[in-house]
Amino acid sequence: MDETIDQLQYDEKHYCWEGTIEVQASKDLFQTDLYTLNTFIDEAEQPLCITALNSIDYVKEHFEEIYHIFLESMLAWQNSNKMAYEVYDEETHNFDPIHFSHKEEIHNYLGSPLLQIHPSYIKDQFSYYSVNFFNQNRLSIEHGFSALFHKKELIDLIPFDAETGLQNLIDLEPDCTRWQPNFWMLKLERSELLYNDPPTFKNVWLNGTST
Repeated sequence: MDETIDQLQYDEKHYCWEGTIEVQASKDLFQTDLYTLNTFIDEAEQPLCITALNSIDYVKEHFEEIYHIFLESMLAWQNSNKMAYEVYDEETHNFDPIHFSHKEEIHNYLGSPLLQIHPSYIKDQFSYYSVNFFNQNRLSIEHGFSALFHKKELIDLIPFDAETGLQNLIDLEPDCTRWQPNFWMLKLERSELLYNDPPTFKNVWLNGTST
């Protein structure tokens, strides 16, 4: 039997939920204050677990703020001189450098976001989730782009699919309830430490200290 939640429907063949939810959004960016957000939940239960439902409800209410946090972090990433953005030119097939002055400018190059709930990753009764950008993304990120969140806390900016990013975090700290925000910036600021001494990097990330 099929089940539906809002505009999400369970696919019995592929064991996933997919469809859309209506979220509160910035009218300046999305031309509407109620945006239809494509949504996907893989390897999900039927009915959905309460932690996934909690995250869906949270995103529906707070998407405008979540998206602004994401854009602000993308701009901060650029301004840290750790990330240089390029835009793909479909006519010349070249990648042209681009520098953003305001976070709102970034929105025009990202395409339509896709919300993905990660029901196996849970903290404080909320599933982690990612906001993903793939086919319509014009920034030169070969395998798409994902932003991993817990509620309004941005954990990681990932220049590939969210599943790979989650596995990288699990390899560093298997207990996702211990994950701290701003891993995305710390891994840039302390990249040598991450690759040369992962245990010390882990202490800095989780405890704010190298000891």
